[in-house]
Amino acid sequence: MTTTKQDLKRVVGELSEDESRILLKFAEWLRAQKDDLTKNELAILQRGKEQIRKGEFVWWRDVKRPDV
Repeated sequence: MTTTKQDLKRVVGELSEDESRILLKFAEWLRAQKDDLTKNELAILQRGKEQIRKGEFVWWRDVKRPDV
């Protein structure tokens, strides 16, 4: 088992019953998603890669609100 799966198993074990239901619904949704991206999604991804290559990005830690 990978470290990520071990960590996930630990976190899931610490969730309440309600939180577990929410996570289960999300996990089922995630598993059901297609692997193929639409042409629009591919274009957005390519644009993002280009922005990163040019250094046109902002780190999340610099924009996130600390009270959230």
